[in-house]
Amino acid sequence: MRASKHIQTQLLARHCTKLKSLEFRLCKSIQPLFYTKFFQNFPCLVVLSLEGTIIDDEAFNTIGQTCQRLRDLNVSGSTITDPGLGHLITSKKNPRVPNLLTMNILDTRLSAEKISEFLLSHPALLNLSLDNMSGVFLSLKELLKTKKKKKPIFQLRWMSFSEGFVDEDAVKFAFKICPFVERLLIRQTDLSVGILTPIPSLDCITSLHLGNSSYSQHSLNFQDGVIPVLQNLTTLKELTLEKINRVDILVLGELCPHLKYLKLTCIGSYLPVFNPGRDYFTNVEEMILLNTRGAHVYTKTLFQLLSAARDVKHLRFQFVDTLNDEVWSEILTKNPLRKLQSIIFDQCHSISVFTLEALISRENELADFCVWSCRFVMEDDQEIILDHIRLENYDIRFNWYPFTGEEAPMPLEDIEEDDMDEDEEEDDDEDEIPEFFNYWNNVPLPNSGRMQQYNLD
Repeated sequence: MRASKHIQTQLLARHCTKLKSLEFRLCKSIQPLFYTKFFQNFPCLVVLSLEGTIIDDEAFNTIGQTCQRLRDLNVSGSTITDPGLGHLITSKKNPRVPNLLTMNILDTRLSAEKISEFLLSHPALLNLSLDNMSGVFLSLKELLKTKKKKKPIFQLRWMSFSEGFVDEDAVKFAFKICPFVERLLIRQTDLSVGILTPIPSLDCITSLHLGNSSYSQHSLNFQDGVIPVLQNLTTLKELTLEKINRVDILVLGELCPHLKYLKLTCIGSYLPVFNPGRDYFTNVEEMILLNTRGAHVYTKTLFQLLSAARDVKHLRFQFVDTLNDEVWSEILTKNPLRKLQSIIFDQCHSISVFTLEALISRENELADFCVWSCRFVMEDDQEIILDHIRLENYDIRFNWYPFTGEEAPMPLEDIEEDDMDEDEEEDDDEDEIPEFFNYWNNVPLPNSGRMQQYNLD
């Protein structure tokens, strides 16, 4: 029998005082002031999630005082504000959650100034989840100047600069005081040489995501901006390139020999591969090619990506029309993909049922096979594949979606931009003169004085 939340919380407070992990996600029906006393009962908490919860700032005062063992705190999407985060700022005289290692503050109303104060009091923090840290590091720089403190060394392992303006000085300062960063994300902003140049100073980086803004002209291309960065990142294992022009697959394979994850999305253009080089991408386990902007993906580019990727386990292709049955057959001849576990063809309009049967019949570890809206894979083909799976008793989940005839969808950012344009058009419409003020809808009577003001000839 289901009990009310009031009874559930009472039972927790009474019988689970040694609880180490607690989730209060998306709780919006409990009175915010309730949490202030409730968290006094859990001094042993190590993990606490308040994601999407309506909570009073004073509750964080209780958490700061009581939960001294807390290591992981998630307040993303909650109603926390600056006073609440202020209750978690620790000091020698007043220790507050001193063992905290992970903090998620995505989608909150916290100011950059208060976040910088919090970060300064928790230099051992490993993960601070925030979309754009640019403002935080600028505030932190000013805070250190004001307090005349030496630049501390922070232990952050993950850093994000996305969805807005990124200050070059903030990036340089961040890399100086956070030398142990392993995962770096810079996307949805105007990439520049000034932002990218300091990246090679991060000796520990293993994961890199670079993406241009949807509103820029993408003047920084692969040769000018990305190659100088990749030349010095010898430990890189994960790479995502987004909205980059003139991508050279041969150079990419040469500079990143240890990649295990490669994602190329919304690429503006690829340089042609005239003579495929030596074996590249031999360690890649997951490869994603989302050709949303409709760039021409050369056949030899596909060969260079896949012919030596014998360890690949997961593949996804979207709008890659040059990947036809003949090309796929040649790739499988050179690389049987014996470790393949999942593959997705999303609106790849040159493949047919022959490619699907070739993949299923091969000796591999295929367990998840998706074919979405591919023009030449019909409903009858779906039945053929399902019958083949049943007859051979394969343990494969086959997911098929019929071709609906849509054009290539725009990236979400572009759709949002179009929505903004529509809103502006609506505003313009509001400024137009209403119809009832239009002369032609209010023709004056023949003998009225208004008639003399108009010349209808």
